[in-house]
Amino acid sequence: MKIIIDNGGTKLDWAVLGSDIIYTSKSINVFETNEIVLDQISNIFPVKIFKEKDLEIDFYTTGFNMHTEKKIKHIFQTYFNLSSIHVFSDMLAASRALFNQKNGIVCILGTGSNCAYFDGHDNQNTTLSLGHLLGDEGSAYHLSRTFLINYFQDNLSPDLKIKFENSMQMDQDKILSTIYMASDHKFYIASFSKFLKNNIEDPFIHQIIKDCFLIFFNNHPFKIPKFETYRFGFVGSIAFHFQDIIIDILSNKNIEYIILKKPMDNLIKYYN
Repeated sequence: MKIIIDNGGTKLDWAVLGSDIIYTSKSINVFETNEIVLDQISNIFPVKIFKEKDLEIDFYTTGFNMHTEKKIKHIFQTYFNLSSIHVFSDMLAASRALFNQKNGIVCILGTGSNCAYFDGHDNQNTTLSLGHLLGDEGSAYHLSRTFLINYFQDNLSPDLKIKFENSMQMDQDKILSTIYMASDHKFYIASFSKFLKNNIEDPFIHQIIKDCFLIFFNNHPFKIPKFETYRFGFVGSIAFHFQDIIIDILSNKNIEYIILKKPMDNLIKYYN
């Protein structure tokens, strides 16, 4: 039995190869302690799964580096009866889902963001992932943070400001307090992207989103040599929900594209 796992910044998708069912749960935080990661794994997967003989796991994850790769392998190999465990980056999951074995420029736009050139086998020129403090341009966090700054600096129209506060059922002081009191600032701020999605027709919000995307494009995929000759691929909720703006930007440069909300369906096809 082979299990494919795609662990993103917010959600985790997994499936048994050969099955049509994709399961979704809260993601695993690979930067937590071994004990917490083990507990998260145990809460997601049925116990009987790990009792299967010749069990193989391909684990794609955000936050991939040598340390997290070693940690995930150690936890699975120590506590579960596995035939093999391979750990890859979520960028490789996106690349394989979008292009299979063809080349292209891969972009993740979800809670966070990332970009790489995929040569059909491996990712090249992967953007240095700086996280939300120094990077994540074009992500839910970046869009929401930019909107919130404009809100607190009174740059919104009176109607939009009232609409936002009504949707939150809070005034400005309360909104600020909840942001700084949140247990996870990144995910809480990113959650404001739902308001942007629901009010995309507002010209001010539309311009904020477009500006954030242009910052992402100009600092990442548009820096790849001869970028305009490659097909672009996108995965992630932000790319999916705001695809009209992305398409408008790419169309001005005559760039072909593909946009997926989640990579798992196509990732399974990669293995078939």
